[in-house]
This record gives sequence, structure tokens and C-alpha cells, in this order.
Amino acid sequence: MFSVSDEMIRTIRYFLSVCCVVALFFVSPVPCGAGQAEGPAPAVIRHTAKLPGQTALAPQPTLLEPTLPIVDISGKQFVEFRWEPKTSPYRVWYYVFRLYRGYEMTPVRQLYAREVSALTAAIAISINYFKDGESYTWSVVQVDAGPLFSDPACGTFRVVKK
Repeated sequence: MFSVSDEMIRTIRYFLSVCCVVALFFVSPVPCGAGQAEGPAPAVIRHTAKLPGQTALAPQPTLLEPTLPIVDISGKQFVEFRWEPKTSPYRVWYYVFRLYRGYEMTPVRQLYAREVSALTAAIAISINYFKDGESYTWSVVQVDAGPLFSDPACGTFRVVKK
């Protein structure tokens, strides 16, 4: 018959204790259905929602482009959006990019949402999403290890086609 030594039992208990402690750092509460709407990326909306009373623990990224109030899309196929982290880029897991029609950042006004690699910090959106004379708001949320979410960094602009 197989005999289990005290040393083996202590080793297994230690291993299970370490696993439980490590698991606490990788589990985060996600509100089910909070702020979800039909659209291109509802999973992105669900995973970046903060719980009531939860503070942003990651710094907002710095928006680089477009920063002008008017963006001319004449002769272009894409509008490029660029940003950079305020902290070390090695701490960033990914970014969540969102594009809204108008100035309201509501699920109903959302045109586009996507998780963007931490290595990229940029995205190009087809001009098919934009209409001449319309205003748009874009936002980027930085997700750091934890996961720790930043408040959205936002920019607005109006599109013209000459």
C-alpha cells in the first residue's frame, strides 16, 4: 500500500497555499451586463467597465493624433489615431479604443470599439465610418497589469472633406 509522508503533505499544502495567494492577484470582478449595448465589440465594453466607487489605478494615456479640432479626410482612406502611455510601456497590457458619433460617449453613439495591442498604441479607421461635417469623439483606456484600468482619455474633432 502507498504511504504518504509528512514531508509530501507539507509540500502539497504549501503549493496549494501559494496557488491561492497568486490567484487573488489575477481575479477581478466584472459587472455582468453593465453598460453593454449592441455594437461591434460588446465584450470590450464589459471588460473595461469599472465598479461603482472603484478608482482608476492606471494613468490615462496621452493622445497624440488627431489633436486638431478639424480633420480633413480628402484623398485619404484612413484616419490614424495615435497615443502613448504616461508610464513605462512595459506595464501596459493593452488599450481599449472607442469611437463615438457626436460628443456623447454613450453605447448608443458608439461606432467602433477595439482592444489594441500594447506594442502598437495606434489604430487606423476607415473613412467609411466618417461623414462630412459630423463631429466625433474618441477615447482610449489604458489597461495595466492587475488589470488596472485608467479613466478614458478623450478627444473630439469635426470631419471635413474638401
